[in-house]
Amino acid sequence: MKRSENEEHKQSEETKKSSYSALFQSFVHYFDIFYRVVKALVILLIIVLLVVGSLGAGTAVGYFASLVHGSEPPKQEEMISQIQDYTRKSNMYYADGSLISEVRSDLLRTPVSLDNVSDFVINALVSTEDEYFFEHEGVVPKAVIRALVQELSDSGATTGGSTLTQQLIKQQILSPEVTHERKANEILLAYHLENKVDKEKILEAYLNVSPFGRNNKGQNIAGVEEAAQGIFGVSASEVSLPQAAFIAGLPQRPIVFSPYTQYGEIKENHELSINRQNEVLFRMYREGHISQEEYDEARAYDITQDFINKENIEYNDNSYVYDIAYLQSLELLTQKFMDAEEITDDMIEENPDLVSKYQERAEYALKNQGYKVYTTIDKDIHNTLERVTNEYVDKLGRERSYTYTDDEGETHTVTKPINTSGAMIDNQTGRVLGFIGGRDYDYSQFNVAFDGNRQPGSVIKPLAVYGPALDENLITPATIIPDTPYTVPDWDPNIGGFVDKQIGNATRTTNEWMTARKALTVSQNIPASKIWMELKDKYNPGSYIRRAGLGPEDIIDSDFDNASFALGGLSKGLAPVDLISAFSSMGNDGVHNEPYVIERIENSKGDVVHENKNEESRVFSPEANYLLVDMLRDVHVAGTARGTMDSLPFNADWISKTGTTQDRVDIWYVAGTPRITFGTWIGYGTNEIEIGDDFGIHPSRRNRNFWSELVSAVYEVKPDVFGANETFPKPANITTDSVINATGMKAGTVKTPGGGDFNYSGPTHSEIFKKDNIPGSTIYDFAIGADDDELLNFWGSKKPAPAKEKSKDEDAEEDNDSEGEKSEDEAKKDSEDETEEENESSEESSDDEKPNDNDSDNSEDEE
Repeated sequence: MKRSENEEHKQSEETKKSSYSALFQSFVHYFDIFYRVVKALVILLIIVLLVVGSLGAGTAVGYFASLVHGSEPPKQEEMISQIQDYTRKSNMYYADGSLISEVRSDLLRTPVSLDNVSDFVINALVSTEDEYFFEHEGVVPKAVIRALVQELSDSGATTGGSTLTQQLIKQQILSPEVTHERKANEILLAYHLENKVDKEKILEAYLNVSPFGRNNKGQNIAGVEEAAQGIFGVSASEVSLPQAAFIAGLPQRPIVFSPYTQYGEIKENHELSINRQNEVLFRMYREGHISQEEYDEARAYDITQDFINKENIEYNDNSYVYDIAYLQSLELLTQKFMDAEEITDDMIEENPDLVSKYQERAEYALKNQGYKVYTTIDKDIHNTLERVTNEYVDKLGRERSYTYTDDEGETHTVTKPINTSGAMIDNQTGRVLGFIGGRDYDYSQFNVAFDGNRQPGSVIKPLAVYGPALDENLITPATIIPDTPYTVPDWDPNIGGFVDKQIGNATRTTNEWMTARKALTVSQNIPASKIWMELKDKYNPGSYIRRAGLGPEDIIDSDFDNASFALGGLSKGLAPVDLISAFSSMGNDGVHNEPYVIERIENSKGDVVHENKNEESRVFSPEANYLLVDMLRDVHVAGTARGTMDSLPFNADWISKTGTTQDRVDIWYVAGTPRITFGTWIGYGTNEIEIGDDFGIHPSRRNRNFWSELVSAVYEVKPDVFGANETFPKPANITTDSVINATGMKAGTVKTPGGGDFNYSGPTHSEIFKKDNIPGSTIYDFAIGADDDELLNFWGSKKPAPAKEKSKDEDAEEDNDSEGEKSEDEAKKDSEDETEEENESSEESSDDEKPNDNDSDNSEDEE
């Protein structure tokens, strides 16, 4: 090779080497940059993670601290007491503090010591529910973090994070609600409990309180002893390995894994519970508590052959008083829980299931958390009412039947015994002292006193008609109302309009121009209807009914527009307690107190969680109320209840009112003193059966005889309850004055529609009035509900003449024309004779007409 070529070749090789070197240096340069960037990013990421982690941890710690802020751990003795309070039964009491009954709970617990629990059960539960139980200090942090991550990530998997200690805290000390605050306090208390109580006590408590599904009676059971006895019929110390594994698997899903239905029947399919049993066996084997051979034998064993057969439950505390005390306290606790979490009506409207959620919480609390429910029920009074009812009920009427045809054309006959109900209420407080739920609890558990819907009949008249009319000064006790033929507009759905409907009395139309006092005393329908039609057109009588405690759920607003409302024609009817309570307003100077049964409720610590606060409202002014009271005194003296009080062993200042609905399907009698109001109802609970004149006695008389028997019996055991020596207070603004018998007003100059006038006077009688509503001089249209022809006929008989042209002789002639009118004593005597005659033929001389068309027949059987 030539030297020049060799040098050229060397130069080429050097150039290549230089090129490779430059490329390598370039790679190293950029790799170094890349490395530095990545390193910086990693360092930055680590710093960020550390900062975020620190902030997160700080936030978490701060959040945890905020959740448990103000939560002071209970003292050791208190904590032990709470976790070992296995039964915590709730009780209900009469007004005197004597026990009505324990609150029935289908969650049964039978405490058992740890020494009397099989090692199989202990090992099975620990292996399954908390494998690190004997190592941890109350909480397993990684389990809590795992559960938290699952919640934050919205993962479908749930592995749980609670130890046995935490579960025990939740069940015995905290509430079962799922909130971060409850969970934080659960963790805090779990650490605290483990520091104060040894593992054996914690385990024993857990074994006694944990839920284990249902037993062979369909009852919910808690604790291993109830589980062993209720499923296998053996004690917890005697269970076999397969049985122990089955029991240990139940707490995860107690109702699902339970071998029994809610009725105590053995389920057909046990696949889920057996799979769970096998899982428990595997965990026991994995933890070394059983051998391979024991594991295989237990898996191969047919556990279903050990399930004991169904048994029925028999309770000995069934009663109307137990039921109402339980239901009302449950309602109050439900509302308490909702109020505590600020649940509004709007929230309930959006999610109606909310109410059920809080009802379930309240039911669990009432049955299992040691509440004490104190009622208003007087034991002696209530038991006396029930005893006399049991002795007397068959005298109220015979068994009767009715026949109906179903949609398929088949005919059925229903036979029913007569039923009854009633209540005694303290006027000044609203306390229900005793009640009659029905003829017999064994016959029907339907509580007519609180849940029945029966037409009130004429008992409504003082509340709906006479009381408001007196209060509005539309009438006085002396106001005249003609008991003459009368029609009212009645809605006819067939024509879509109103038609004339004739109003009738129960017995006859007397054509008498009677006072408001007499009309109420003998309970005539026509005068009451005439007052009502004028009252509802000028005033708002429905407001009085509302203030008497009868809300829209009792009487709908549209009922106030109906003419039949004055006679007790309602769309749905009233429960006896509600009607008697409304009537009690008149016994309390016109002030109504809401009726109630629950005086107060205490929790297991003795804290009062509910105490009744009287809800009172003034219905009538004291003056109007006294006028009404004085009129109602006459009902049992000279009216439809004449003679009722004669059979009582004591005297008192009574007011009263009878009530009979159309076809005599409902019979009422309500009476009261200044202290209490007591009423009774009899009927068959259906509009299909009329109450007959059984035993030759009118049903109204039979009901009043029953009422008298009850009152007399109560007087023997609690004479002071009636306030026999008290009288209704007479307000200072009540006065006595004289008015003309025929007009209920004073003598004076009467101006006629034609422009004339004449002097008018006549025989008078004394009556009581409000001082601001003493009748003035008689006017031409003085009578409520009198039409033009009736007024013309009335005044035509008086031969009016212009006052200026009257001579002394003409005045004497007018007095002679008035001689046909009876004196006060004569009129009273004739009225009493007439009333007595009508009482003999019909106890309720003024029965109410049932509403037609737009008024419900209320034909559905209450029971």
